[in-house]
Amino acid sequence: MEIWESFEKESHPGKTLLRHINEVKEYLTNFLNFYNFPNNFSEMMNYLTEYHDVGKLDVNWSLKNKTNPDHSPLSVKYVMNYKKVFKKEKNVTPILWYLILKHHSSLTKIIKDPNLQVLVKDVKHRVESLNFIYKINLVDAFGLFKIADVCSAENKSLELEKPRICEENIKKIISQNVDISRWIEQQKLAELPEIAMVRAYTGWGKTDASLLFFKNKDVNKIFYLFPTITAINKFYKKLRNVFNDNVIKYFYFFDTEVKDDLDLLQNIFFIENFIKPIVITTVDQFLLSFLQVGKYYKKRVMFRNSGIIVDEAHLLNPLMLRLFTFFIKKFQEIYRFKVLFMSATLPKSIKKYLTNELNLLKNSFLDFSNGYKLKRRVQFEYNDNNIETGIDNIIEEFKNNKKVLIVINTVEKSVTLAEELIKEVGKDNVILLHARFMYKDRRSKEERMDRLRKTPHILIATQVCEVSLDVSYDFLFTELAPISSLIQRFGRVNRYGDKIERTNVKIFKPDIKDSKRYPYTQGSLEVSRNIIKELEKEKLKSEMDLLDNFDRVYTYEEFIKELSEETKKIDLEAFEEFLQFFFSLDFKEEKLLEILNYRDGFTTLVVPAPECIQDIKLKNYVETILKEEFKNKNFVEKKQLFAKIKELSVPIPLWWLKGMIDGIEKVLPVVDFKDKVYDSLLGFRKIESEII
Repeated sequence: MEIWESFEKESHPGKTLLRHINEVKEYLTNFLNFYNFPNNFSEMMNYLTEYHDVGKLDVNWSLKNKTNPDHSPLSVKYVMNYKKVFKKEKNVTPILWYLILKHHSSLTKIIKDPNLQVLVKDVKHRVESLNFIYKINLVDAFGLFKIADVCSAENKSLELEKPRICEENIKKIISQNVDISRWIEQQKLAELPEIAMVRAYTGWGKTDASLLFFKNKDVNKIFYLFPTITAINKFYKKLRNVFNDNVIKYFYFFDTEVKDDLDLLQNIFFIENFIKPIVITTVDQFLLSFLQVGKYYKKRVMFRNSGIIVDEAHLLNPLMLRLFTFFIKKFQEIYRFKVLFMSATLPKSIKKYLTNELNLLKNSFLDFSNGYKLKRRVQFEYNDNNIETGIDNIIEEFKNNKKVLIVINTVEKSVTLAEELIKEVGKDNVILLHARFMYKDRRSKEERMDRLRKTPHILIATQVCEVSLDVSYDFLFTELAPISSLIQRFGRVNRYGDKIERTNVKIFKPDIKDSKRYPYTQGSLEVSRNIIKELEKEKLKSEMDLLDNFDRVYTYEEFIKELSEETKKIDLEAFEEFLQFFFSLDFKEEKLLEILNYRDGFTTLVVPAPECIQDIKLKNYVETILKEEFKNKNFVEKKQLFAKIKELSVPIPLWWLKGMIDGIEKVLPVVDFKDKVYDSLLGFRKIESEII
């Protein structure tokens, strides 16, 4: 009995398999041409297209069935039975069979069907014998095949386009009246070589003008890699006004922001795979693609011949910087990246590291930091007492209609201080922001801060304010921190001014009760204290003094020492040997993000169980969401529920989970901490005050 039906059989709703194959071929040809792939890979992908869904011709498979046998193994069975080999390169045929088998999943070495496990062993051996460039081309072409496959399956019309860069559009991004002398400086970005760095003082407009870097460069896409979601959202609005639908943003929590937009959720496959000409995202997303996490092949290919802007590069932790430069070097011959590292305070140590690692030319660096010599937006003084002694002063500044920022080194102390200030001035005048809030609550707080830009209030924050807030306060009260952190904190005060002739920053002695869990070492604090004492009050002549002292302390040798320590966390040689630049890393995205963001204190995401939540309204909402089941929901409804759960997650220190073995796993762990509570005002905290 013949078990295979004809190619005229319906493989997708309203579409025969033959028509689906022809559509995929048409899309794929355009995609491969867009990225200028060699012809042999086009022929390989045509072979893949011919047979990837042929398993649907099995007599037991039908669109009318509620459940079907997995068609991918059946497709492999078909090509094996009929000896359908790729005649141009017969030795690659088993690898193409493996790709047919995995065309709906990650490229892992795990295969359920015991009859096909021998195929994986054979593929592993063959992949090892391929050269690096061939492997990258093969996997990337497979990524484009998958996108073409989805386009046909979902009847989505898609044409890849290059970004259109012109001075007129860049002036629209700058939006204000263009400063002619600065515009002349900014135009020098266009003269930089393919990999370059720029250091410019705050207010120079480096982010807005950065597209000038690509004015004379041919790129297939432009990626902005920003340090924070807040920065992504703000710049997305600007670019969207100029480039309309040709720009998109994407980050880990993106789906939570669009969970009520069913059209966007329906198209999230194309958003998360960077289809648009201009993409605003995070460095995490670049690294996850090149670390081969999950279905990385659909994302990584989009970086071929791409332009990349790394904004505020000095904020990358050494591990991220090491990985980023490693992949830029490793893939440069094939991908032909054009990269611009930008920073307001690029330390000489990192400049030297990038120059050495990427063999940058002498003309690769533009420095406009001299503008700092004309600025002194802060004047500070050091107080050798704890910050609690300054509470009366804080209240006085607030009552004088000032916007007051307080930065505390630990979450626990920020909560205690917030409780005290709320008693004094009322909760409507106080905002507390630290890392242990649900994503939805953090967004809500940032929106509130935006609304209060011109209104007196008190913001109490931890280190989260150093990189995420585009705000300007009148007065800063802060605990002593390393000089790099203090420079970031100073940047939140009198942000749009030039000179100040009175103290607007007070720095207090840190309160260290548990040095093992304190975020800074005693040594780094002592070095910082000495610099602050040298420059306090009118002894600070200009902001350049701060940068010079930071360079004096954070030497190249110190940076390399820190980099060596942190890069031990990821063994790049083992990575190359195990994955062979072909297979997928079998890690959840969340777990790898924990490793990459080590400076957050080794945190992990959990959802507070309703029993921990004090707000009745929030408690009831969480209970309702957690009771919902994924079963029987369609694609969009599942995405929606996943996003609703994700926005309830809170980053917590890993050590909180020690001994916790009864948490419920639902997308993310749902944990009932018996000794901790959560509410939207103060976040996650111990029921009684913690020691640190």
